[in-house]
Amino acid sequence: MARLSVRSGLYPDAPLVPVAVLLVDPEGGPGERALNRLGSYCHEGDGVFHLVQTDGWAEHAWAGGRLAVDVAVYPFALEQVGVDPAGFPVRSAVDPRAVVVLRAEAAVGPELAARLWEGTLVVRAAAGTPVGEALAAGDDPPIVLAPPPEGDADDDAEDDDAEDGDEGPDEGGGDGPGEG
Repeated sequence: MARLSVRSGLYPDAPLVPVAVLLVDPEGGPGERALNRLGSYCHEGDGVFHLVQTDGWAEHAWAGGRLAVDVAVYPFALEQVGVDPAGFPVRSAVDPRAVVVLRAEAAVGPELAARLWEGTLVVRAAAGTPVGEALAAGDDPPIVLAPPPEGDADDDAEDDDAEDGDEGPDEGGGDGPGEG
């Protein structure tokens, strides 16, 4: 089962910024295996893999002292790595065209939640590996998930007639781990 942790010190330019870290077992449940496979679909840069925001993202929600992180991915991206999107019936709250492949929760205080970096770091390690050990190992580069795209969920991502001339959201999701 994926574990969620919040850690500071992962971004050299802003060591006090807390980062949501998802620890996934490549041999774990369907969502963990899907995230592991998406690593081969990501773009490499700065020692990490980036899942392009137009393919998937991480949604943060904090309530009642708990941080929940949902990883949403468009079916096309899952199909590119041989994962059947039909195995994930839950839809994204941001864009119902995307499926939620993984949800993890952790107790997080309000002060920490308010300062949380908007992206999410996915670290792949065997079940039972302590988070600190998995982060230090560096066996597989972590995957950086951007925050959800902004805009109306009903907008067609392929619409060339966008009023603002923007061709789509950027993939980075702001400065964060591996981007310094």
